[in-house]
Amino acid sequence: VRNVGNAEPRMSKALKKIGAAVVAAFAVDKIKDFGKACISAGMDFDSQMSTVAAISGATGEEFEILRAKAQEMGATTAFSATESAQAMEYMAMAGWKTTDITNGLAGVMNLAAASGEDLATTSDIVTDAMTAFGMSADQSTYFADVLAQTATNANTNVGMMGETFKYVAPLAGAMGYNIEDMSAAIGLMANAGIKGSQSGTSLRNIITNLASPTDTVAGAMDDLGISLTDSDGKTKSFGETLSDLRISFADLDEVQKTQYASAIAGKEGMSGLLALINSSDEDFDKLTDSIKNCTGASEKMAEIRLDNLEGDVTLFKSALEGAQIAISDKLTPVLRNLVEKATDWLPTVQDKLLSAIDVVMDIDENVLEYESLNLILQPLVENAIEHGIDLLTDRRGVITVAAKLYNGLIHIEVKDNGIGMPKETAHTFLTSESGGYGARNVNDRIRLFY
Repeated sequence: VRNVGNAEPRMSKALKKIGAAVVAAFAVDKIKDFGKACISAGMDFDSQMSTVAAISGATGEEFEILRAKAQEMGATTAFSATESAQAMEYMAMAGWKTTDITNGLAGVMNLAAASGEDLATTSDIVTDAMTAFGMSADQSTYFADVLAQTATNANTNVGMMGETFKYVAPLAGAMGYNIEDMSAAIGLMANAGIKGSQSGTSLRNIITNLASPTDTVAGAMDDLGISLTDSDGKTKSFGETLSDLRISFADLDEVQKTQYASAIAGKEGMSGLLALINSSDEDFDKLTDSIKNCTGASEKMAEIRLDNLEGDVTLFKSALEGAQIAISDKLTPVLRNLVEKATDWLPTVQDKLLSAIDVVMDIDENVLEYESLNLILQPLVENAIEHGIDLLTDRRGVITVAAKLYNGLIHIEVKDNGIGMPKETAHTFLTSESGGYGARNVNDRIRLFY
């Protein structure tokens, strides 16, 4: 018992050492993983920014402005720097230049955060629709506010509105109609269950038939007193035309409403027109008034949507990627230099191997599923060539790389027919200092890791 008691402090110390070793190993492993994550984050971001540069034509100072803006958005919003760069790609595809992109990015990001749509999709919706409506990039925040307010006050969302815009925005823009009136119409149709491509088709038919009426449409417009121009000959806004339609239809019975709606909008558009006509004055006024007072809606919605633990985690992940990119920026020049040198060096090695060395690979298939530490085989192969085969004068070099699985252990062997080494060297080369990276370093690396 006394012996056991005396052993207890020693056991405790031993356990503490083991515990410290485990913690240290865990820490090293996590640091290694974080390092890989930093390099990966940096590569992904730089790759995406290269795409932006290729499409936008930004170089030099302009490119650095875009890169800094993406990093700024990544550090301060719910979206990462890489996601911000993806949004920039769509802006560049729409013909936006550096100033346009930097001015418009915040509005797009607020709308994406407010709606829950992914940033790239939102950017595509905003740039396409704004281009169709003839709006400039510095109006993107206001455009985002209109869509956010509509989605908040009607039974629709930004994704469905984007689908509607695909069908109607080019035509509405050509007519000079504004985003506020079209959003109100989209919202009213959505409240009646007409959304996405269906509402886009309906609105396109309504506008087309009113602007270029057939005899049937023209007769219906005359009966109802509908005109697209005012007394001065100027084209009315879509909101004004819609108000005229609602007033003219108000005195009709249900059958007449259906008949005139069919005459004006056609079979594909009549349901949408009836939704606009039959919505109550209260609903109509509420939606149109809310859109008129939409300033700041997208930012407010984004803040509310992120005001929870999940939002906090999202913001943390975005900021973390920003930190990883900052670290990667310090490492990337060195890594690129190494990769470029290695790329230049490999053809020389390949030519050398093919011209002077026979290579034998003896690898068991059941070994291929396992991973190996970096810088294990390469130094051994290089040293076998440099210190063994390169010094041959009387025969062709042969190098064999073998890997076998024995009793749960992987045995790796690099063998060459070079000049060999003295026995004294063979006994000390795992412990002696050398000027390069050789067998001792490989041995130390394996022992340290395992």
